[in-house]
Amino acid sequence: MSHQEVERLLEELEEVLRHTPADWISAEAAALWLCHDQGYEDMAEFEDALHGTFEQFISVMPHIETKQDEKGRLVLRLKPDPPPESWVPSKMTVRITCRADLWNVCVKSPHARVEIPELEFEIAADGKRKIDSIYNIVGSAVFNLGSHVRSAGESAERAQKIMACVAQLNTLLDVDEPWTWVVHDPSGLSEFGDMSKVEVVRGPEALA
Repeated sequence: MSHQEVERLLEELEEVLRHTPADWISAEAAALWLCHDQGYEDMAEFEDALHGTFEQFISVMPHIETKQDEKGRLVLRLKPDPPPESWVPSKMTVRITCRADLWNVCVKSPHARVEIPELEFEIAADGKRKIDSIYNIVGSAVFNLGSHVRSAGESAERAQKIMACVAQLNTLLDVDEPWTWVVHDPSGLSEFGDMSKVEVVRGPEALA
């Protein structure tokens, strides 16, 4: 399963969990719905694509909460966000010095924006949670910018500037030189799979 397929699967699962009238839903029911919605023939094919069981898949998702209900079934829900009045802003900075750093998973909250200061490039907050490696997030930005140029009818000058940015982003993925990935999050809900190389500032200083 490609990272685009995983991203689409997570988006669909979040939509189900967000709009279901029940507080908790059965993991089995969610898995069956996703299996058919994504076009798999059966659960065996679906879990083969996941490289594991659905339970294993959701167990590593930090924004999904699970428990056993009174019938012994595994049930799940989206972890509720804390109310805005309890948010603690954060600024998380990762210095990318080798290709291995690109595979650190970034959990970007719906409220966070990402900055690459070396390019004066920003990925704005879009109201959606994103969980993916830094490499794949940059790759998605490259794809989306290229698609925009092909379909939006930009002027030649504007299109040239966008494609120059695409080329610069692609160069970052080679890590010929160190560069910086900065997550600005007013909610403080963003995190990384590996926090060992992340410089974190929390509180009012994060907004400076």
